[in-house]
Amino acid sequence: MNDTSDLTTESRGGLKIHPPLFAAVLLAGTLILHALFEHGEVAPHQLLGLLLVAGGVGVCFFAAALFQARDTTKNPYGEPSRFVVERPYTFTRNPMYLGITLALLGFAIFFSSAVMMLAPIGFFVALDQLVIPNEEAAMERLFGSQYLDYKARVRRWL
Repeated sequence: MNDTSDLTTESRGGLKIHPPLFAAVLLAGTLILHALFEHGEVAPHQLLGLLLVAGGVGVCFFAAALFQARDTTKNPYGEPSRFVVERPYTFTRNPMYLGITLALLGFAIFFSSAVMMLAPIGFFVALDQLVIPNEEAAMERLFGSQYLDYKARVRRWL
């Protein structure tokens, strides 16, 4: 299937989360909260924040490009047609989600915003508990022992 597969599929708990959209909503919400309640000044930590954003976006796009090149879905509710196990999938089973989490963390650090830390934390917890278990179940069903061996070797996040 492709990324436009049935969008009515429910995730664990009945809530359906599309990770890039969810990250954007969390980022926008915490930016608004930051603007309302915190006024950070320019500081050296902003370089670290920008590096995390750039690194996270880079890892995410590279991992997504591998899926595109292997003609498998990036839709967390779609059915994968290929089992991709090359870098960065050799050090994390979820490099796209890790990249988005790092980018959200980078924005929080850039703005020196405690409130914006809610975005990467919320994204991490929601995906770890609601999205990834469904993806892993599908991978186990489709790829069996090959996926179970991979899962034993490579960590979910880092």
